[in-house]
Amino acid sequence: MKAAVFIALGFLLYLMLCHWVYRQLRYRISRDRFQIILFGICLRSIPLTEIESVSKRRPEGWSEKWLNTFQPGHRMLAIRRKRGLRRHLLITPKNRYIFKTAIDRAIAQRGQPVPSGEEELNLITD
Repeated sequence: MKAAVFIALGFLLYLMLCHWVYRQLRYRISRDRFQIILFGICLRSIPLTEIESVSKRRPEGWSEKWLNTFQPGHRMLAIRRKRGLRRHLLITPKNRYIFKTAIDRAIAQRGQPVPSGEEELNLITD
């Protein structure tokens, strides 16, 4: 009886820890890269030159899933790379249209010098 209670509590604690870690995943757009960050450590980095398109439609076939919510529903964005084994990345930023616009703007500004007085594009979202 005691063992079953401890096992159930341990499993519940494990699920809570996994949920907390899952929610700490962040997405970052810098001047030349799109990055996926967990606790300040870059797990995945894609050059903006490698991104072919960004869409709200879920792609067919295999894709890398970097979701930070258990109910992705209307938060999902699909990033299509120009080459690679898995060409699609699925992410779930909080405001997908704002994030899509920021990625499109970063791709358009790629390679242009930063005008003096303006900050470099650097967007981090959950």
